[in-house]
Formats: sequence, C-alpha cells, structure tokens
Amino acid sequence: MKKKHPIDYAKAKVRREILIRQRRDLWTPEQVASLAKHFRLRPGTRMLDAGCGYGYVLRTFGPYCLPRGVLVGLDKEKRLLAGAKRYLRREGLTRVSRLVPGDICALPFGDNEFDVSVAHVVLCHLAKPEKALDELIRVTKPGGCVAVFDNAVSPGSGGGWSTAHRPTMRQRLTDFEAGVRAMAGRKKLGFGDFSVGCFLPGWMEARGMTDVDVRNNERVYWVAPPYRSAGQQTAWRNLNERMKEYRRGFRLDADHVRQMKAGGSSAALVNRVRRYGTESSRRFRKAFRAGTLAFAGSGPFWCVWGFKP
Repeated sequence: MKKKHPIDYAKAKVRREILIRQRRDLWTPEQVASLAKHFRLRPGTRMLDAGCGYGYVLRTFGPYCLPRGVLVGLDKEKRLLAGAKRYLRREGLTRVSRLVPGDICALPFGDNEFDVSVAHVVLCHLAKPEKALDELIRVTKPGGCVAVFDNAVSPGSGGGWSTAHRPTMRQRLTDFEAGVRAMAGRKKLGFGDFSVGCFLPGWMEARGMTDVDVRNNERVYWVAPPYRSAGQQTAWRNLNERMKEYRRGFRLDADHVRQMKAGGSSAALVNRVRRYGTESSRRFRKAFRAGTLAFAGSGPFWCVWGFKP
C-alpha cells in the first residue's frame, strides 16, 4: 500500500493513459447501460461525438450502435484524433468509425445527419456554449437525441471532506469568495463556465427539445483506513497518482490568478487562498504518507439530453 508506483508525469503517454482511465471511472457500467437506453441507441445508429478527444464516448457508447452503426468523432486537435484512432483500433471499432478535424461551434456536417449527437466535457470550455448546442441540434435528425455531459458546479460550494484538514469559518468563506470570483473571471475572459450543466436543461427546453432529462454522476471518491477492499486499493493508487501529478503540492498558477483578478479578487484574497491552500495540501500529504488519511469527495457532473422535434 505504501509502495511507490512508477508514474512519470513527464511522459505524455502516461498522462494520456491516466486521463482515459479517469474518464471511464466517471460513470458506473450500470449507468452507461441505462444512458444508452435513454439515448435510444440501437444497432444501425449513426452517432456523432463532437469534441471527441481520445474517443471516450465513441468507445463507451459505440458498441450499442453495432452492428451497422456509424461512429463519427470530431475534434479541433489532430493530435487527439490520432490518439482516438489508436484506442478505437484496440477495441475493434475502426471499421465503423470516422474521425474529422473541426470546430463544435461550426460543425462541418449537413442538417439532420445523425441519430445521436453527444458532447462530453466540451461546453464548459467555450465562451459561447449555446452556439455549440445549436450546432449539435442542427446536425441531429428529427426525433434524434442530443446529449451533453458536463460540469454543474456551484462556485465555492465544495464537495469534499477530509480528516487531514478542518477549515475554519474564515477559510470556508475565503474558498467560497475565491470560487465565485474565479468563475466570474473565467467567463469574463472567455474561458468557459464550469456551471454550464445547470443551464443545459433550460437551454434545451427553450429550443423546443422534447423529453429533456438529467442524470448526475453517482460516484463518490473516498478512502479510509485500513484501505482493505479492492476498491479502496484502487482509490488509494489513483490518489497516489494524482499527488504525483501535482507533486509540488498546492500552487496557484498564473492563469488561475488572472481569472480571480478578472472576477474582482483583491491581492489580499489571492494571498489568503495561496496560504490556506498550502497549509491544507501539507496536512493532506502528511496524513497520506502516514496512512491515516480519510477522505470523501464528489463533483457535480451531469448528463443532460433531449430529443429534436
């Protein structure tokens, strides 16, 4: 349990593999099967994954479209498309897949081409997420499904608890204000909105989508001594990998500081966040190394879908 894992985050391949595993850990197999039914996936379905990255949606939901299905992935980065091609090949989906470079806000497809159009963690990064939603609806056939997986975060609310650090009231208020300021700054600078999932049901209804529905990711990430179950061993290893990823501990990068200031943060608030974050990180790592850490946390991550009239 205290053995070191050979995780070298300087290697792009290692970072990619861990990202893919973390994505696949978002939804339980039972949830995936349920969502496939809700999206009305069936053999012969023509599915678009817009902003596909390494092809998580294609590889997760693609098998429900077979045989006779067609899977199309789109992304702005050719590097990601090349990775998606490799992973699709591993899972025997190459023959039914097509990967296309392009922008989700200006999809290079005609109207009414797909039975199902999906975007997974894309809209939260866009300055104009509604434009992307309009494009997804445009390329979907009447009666077809548009599904969006994304964050639905309320700034500063938090979703975790730890025995390593019990924040004071002042620290909690600081975290809340910093979260609100950073979210406001992100939107002002055009970096997107991590609460976009909250707006999606209303946006779909306003566009005339029918049978709009929402599901929340049910997973809660937790560890607690003596970490004896297989699930706890996996959670412990995942946490170890995350700590190696952020091996220098808590650090406010320049982009985050810029976002906070754009949202109205004072220099004093930034300094308090840096000081409290460093203290919390130190205590968390100390408890982790001692094997006494108990931790539980979750983040609001929604799937919102509806059908084009």
